Amino acid sequence: MKKTSFVLAALVLAVGLTACGPTETKGSRPRTPMPSSVPTEPVFATADDVMEAMGDGGLECRLLRRARANFGSGLDCVAEIMGTEVENEIQVLDPARFSRDDIGDSIAAGREVYKHTIVAAGNWFIWVRYPVFAPQVAKALKGVVLPPTGQGQRS
Repeated sequence: MKKTSFVLAALVLAVGLTACGPTETKGSRPRTPMPSSVPTEPVFATADDVMEAMGDGGLECRLLRRARANFGSGLDCVAEIMGTEVENEIQVLDPARFSRDDIGDSIAAGREVYKHTIVAAGNWFIWVRYPVFAPQVAKALKGVVLPPTGQGQRS
């Protein structure tokens, strides 16, 4: 199950980043801007920094696995929230290579295609596996909760 989740996470990011790039070519997919409710800060250099900030915000998150990627950094960690172990998939995109709209594309893929609940701010986003706990993650990191969009919302 965890291996499947990791593969799914990689696919979500790949789908979102396929539209990334400095210019839009004729016939390419339209850009999905970063939702206006997403704050521009905090910005983190790595997914490890996000995990550390979660701890500083009161949610210690134990590393489960790291993602191999050329977009920045990613990892999965688990935090205990109200007695429940909650897995969090953290993605940080390098702001020198990717714009907020690039990040918006990745977030849109998770919310629209996979119906994930996302917590986001700055240059990062997290798929919180149990949506009911997304507000606690957002509060710890000074981010916002972005529910799934479209038909059949589920997580």
